[in-house]
This record gives sequence, C-alpha cells and structure tokens, in this order.
Amino acid sequence: MFSLRPHLPTALPLLVCGLALHLPTAALAYYPCNGPGPGEVLIGVDPGGNGIAPTPLCEYVGEDGGGGGDPGGYWVDQYATLVWGTDPNGGPTYSWYMNAASQSEADNGALAQCQASGFRDCRIAMGVTNGAIAVAIDNGGSMHTDWGKDARQAKKKALRYCKQQGGKGCKIEEVLESPAAWVSN
Repeated sequence: MFSLRPHLPTALPLLVCGLALHLPTAALAYYPCNGPGPGEVLIGVDPGGNGIAPTPLCEYVGEDGGGGGDPGGYWVDQYATLVWGTDPNGGPTYSWYMNAASQSEADNGALAQCQASGFRDCRIAMGVTNGAIAVAIDNGGSMHTDWGKDARQAKKKALRYCKQQGGKGCKIEEVLESPAAWVSN
C-alpha cells in the first residue's frame, strides 16, 4: 500500500545558507578575510565557536568580475522524482531519480529506473524542486511519502503523514535530497 500527499510541489525556495557546502570542488576558492576587498566578494561567515569569533569568508572574482557583489556564478534548479512500483513478489517498492535538470528528466529517469529494476505498475508518487522527499514505512509494510525544503522537514512531514494514515511504528526508510546547485562562472 502506498500513500502520498495529494499535492505535488513545483518549486521550493532554497535558503542560501552553507553556500560553501554546495559549491563544486573546483570552486572552493574561499578564504578567511576581514571583509571583501578589491576583486573579492563576501560568500559567507564561519560561525566560529569555543571562544573564536565569527570570521567572514571571501572569494576572489577578479577586478572586473565582482559586478557590485556578484559572486561570479548562479544557482541552478535541481529536480527529483519518487516512483512507486510493485516488486516481482507483489510487494510495494520504489525507485527515484534526483539532481535532474528538469522535472520531466527526473520523472522519466525515475520511471526508467523502476522498470529497469524489474518492478511493475511504476507510477509517479511525488516530485520536488530544490528540496527533499522522504519515504516512511510502517510496521505493516505500507509506504508513505512527503516533501520538504530540506531533509529534516521532509522526514518530519513523512512521519506525520504516515501516522495520520493509521500507520503504526512509522520510521524513515529513505530521504532523497535534490538541492539547488551553485555554478561558478
């Protein structure tokens, strides 16, 4: 048995925190500074702690690349889709596709993964843009899903929905995260 929220999100806002964690490895050119200077932009703040004061983090973008605070890049939406299916023994199962460039790519990728895994009755359960999808399972083996702006929120909502649907012993089975990606120029 499957259950899901009746709404499918088309876009979710992404809070721009922890920017350095989302940058590609080659773009990790940030460093501690006393504030941005010529050709630099402020990209975040190291919170410090244990008696260490917070430290601004800067990135060099070049003398003409700053653009008045432009960090030399842009955010790209990423999409994920969860698909319900039936395994060869007749039990409920799921497949997914995440970090896709479009919702149709995520939908088609998840359906293809479901079919390639030998599952039957593959159907889209939920899609998300720049967020997370959580799958909860109850003691009876029924699966439930919900989404959130991040993994924490998705888990909380999926567990709540599982319980609302009469599930006992609900626990998180899987969390799919597909946050927006930073692309440096």
